[in-house]
Amino acid sequence: MFSSEYINLLLKNIAKDMNLTGNSQRDKLHGDDDEGEGPKKKKESGINITTSQALVILGLLAGVLEPISILIDRNQTVQIILSGSLKQETQLEKIMDQVRKMPFDEVMRALLGQ
Repeated sequence: MFSSEYINLLLKNIAKDMNLTGNSQRDKLHGDDDEGEGPKKKKESGINITTSQALVILGLLAGVLEPISILIDRNQTVQIILSGSLKQETQLEKIMDQVRKMPFDEVMRALLGQ
């Protein structure tokens, strides 16, 4: 559906639009900086999200995922249940969705050509 390059580009654009800059967890652990040389520089903290978190965000924004329920237990732990499908709807399924909404006699008349 979406290539990893496209997802990375979207995340970079979102971070840029929100004026959030930062480095990944891997860079923080290994001490990598943008120049690749010199002493470690302290960078501003930005959004540090995992790939799965980014995919959930993109799925919600793209309308592929929708929340089914939100559960909060007595310890105030929040669980959000999402549902969606990566399967694209075929032309036949779109037509059948339209036919399901029509009254039976209209469908029969259309099939018989009257």
